[in-house]
Amino acid sequence: FSVGTTSPATPAQPRSPAALAMDLHSAEQHANLSRFLLSRREALERHAGEEWSSAGPKSVAPYVPCASARVGALLHAARLSEEDVVYDLGCGDGRVLHAAAAQHGCTCVGLDIDADCIAEASGRAAEQGLSSRCSFAACDLLALTTGALRCGDLGDALAPAERGRRFPPPTAVLIFLTGHGLSRLAPLLHREWEAGPALRLLTCVEALDDVFDYEEGDLFGGRAAELAWAVSRAHVDHGVFVVPPHGMSVEEWEAAEPAPRTPIAPAVADGLSAAVLEGLLGEVEMEAVCELGERMLREQGEEAPPALSLFEGDGVGDVEDFFHAAGEHRVAHLHRHGALQAELPRLLGRLLARVLDADRRSHRLLHGGGYALRSAEYHVYGVGGSVSDPEHRDAGSLLTLTVLLSPPEDYSGAELLFSAGGEAGAGLEPLRLRRGDGALFPSEKRHNVTPLTAGCRRSFVLEFWAGGANVYNRHR
Repeated sequence: FSVGTTSPATPAQPRSPAALAMDLHSAEQHANLSRFLLSRREALERHAGEEWSSAGPKSVAPYVPCASARVGALLHAARLSEEDVVYDLGCGDGRVLHAAAAQHGCTCVGLDIDADCIAEASGRAAEQGLSSRCSFAACDLLALTTGALRCGDLGDALAPAERGRRFPPPTAVLIFLTGHGLSRLAPLLHREWEAGPALRLLTCVEALDDVFDYEEGDLFGGRAAELAWAVSRAHVDHGVFVVPPHGMSVEEWEAAEPAPRTPIAPAVADGLSAAVLEGLLGEVEMEAVCELGERMLREQGEEAPPALSLFEGDGVGDVEDFFHAAGEHRVAHLHRHGALQAELPRLLGRLLARVLDADRRSHRLLHGGGYALRSAEYHVYGVGGSVSDPEHRDAGSLLTLTVLLSPPEDYSGAELLFSAGGEAGAGLEPLRLRRGDGALFPSEKRHNVTPLTAGCRRSFVLEFWAGGANVYNRHR
C-alpha cells in the first residue's frame, strides 16, 4: 500500500469474507446469484472450455446481473448527463447501460467476455430503441493494454470478429465484478484513471481501496489495495463506491453532490399531466401478460387469506390481497417471487426503457436518487368493479404506468380519470387509451376508474418508488 498522489486514498482495512458489509440490495443480489449461477452450475460447466464465455478460462467473473434496485442508485451516484460516455466492464446482458442511455441520454459501451451476453445486450438495445446510444462488444478485459480505454481502441482484446472497432473514450467506467476479477483489473484501471482525461470509476459491493480477493485469500486487499485510491462512500448503503476524477479529493467530490430527490406533494402532482405512450405493447406482448396474469390470479387466489381479523395484525398488503382475490376487481401481483422478471424479462426491459426516456423528457421524477419496481399488477374489472375513492393516489410511489390490455369496445364504463389540476376542488377528467397504450403519471396524482357496467376490462400497472424491489405485493 502506498500514498503520495494528488488524490488522497483511504487505507485498506483487513477483513474476512464474513465481515463483508450487507447493503440495501443484498437480498435481491443474492437471489440473482442463486438464479443465474448457483442453480445453473451443471449447465455452466459445459461451457468451461469456451474462450468467449463467462464460464470459460478468460472470464474474470460469472454472469450475475446487478440487482435491479441498485441500478438507479448506481446511475445517480455516477452523475450522468447526455455528454457522458459510460463503459460497463463486464456488462452481461447490458441492462445497466440500457437504463443509463434511456434515463440520461448518454453514450454507452458495454464489454464482456461472453459472446452470448453481448448478443443479448445488442438485441435488447435494438428492441428498446437504444442502438444509436449503446454499443456492445465481446472483449477479454485482462488483455486490455495501457491506454486502450482512454483512446477507445481496444485492439486485440476484442474478439476476432470485433477487431477494428473504435469507441469514444469514457468519462465514467462502471465495474461490477467479483473481488478476484476487480483485483486483477485494478492496476490497469489505476493507470487509466491517473492518466486522464477526467475519468470517474464506480464499483458495486467491493471498493477498489479494500477489495477482497477470495481466490488469493488476501485479507488486506492484495494488489488493488496497494494502489493509491480516493474512494467516496457516500452511497455505501446501496453498495456503490465512487472514485472521483484523478486530482479531485473525496471531500471535493462529495461537496458537489447534487441535491437529493424531494418527495412530490399531492397538490403538485395533481397539477402535472399524465403522458400517453401510444402502442406501448403489441398483441403478442399483451397476450403474454394476460396469460401470466390469469395464471397468477388463480395461484394467488388460493394463497389469499380466507378471512381478516381485527386482532391478529393483518398488514395493509394482506388486507389488499383479501379484497382483490375475488369480486368485481381482482388483482394479481406479477412480480411475486420474481415471476414477471423471470418469464418476461425483455418485455419488462422495453417498458422500463420507455418509462425512463419519457420521464427524462418530462417531470424527471425518477432522477435525483435510486428507484426500483415497487409492484407489477394485473387488474381485471368485472361488472361493478372500480377504483372509486375520490382521493385515491398510489401513495408512496414516484411514477406509475398503466397499460390498457382490453379493446375499449369490449366493455362499458371503467373510464380512467385523472385530477384536472392542483387547485382545491378541482375535479377529475377522463383520459382515453387504446388497447396497448400506456398512461404514465406521477403516482401521487389523484386517479379513479369508474364502475364497469358491461364486459371486462384488463390492465397492467407498474409502480416505481425510492424503496427496494418488492417480491410479494406492494408492501413487501
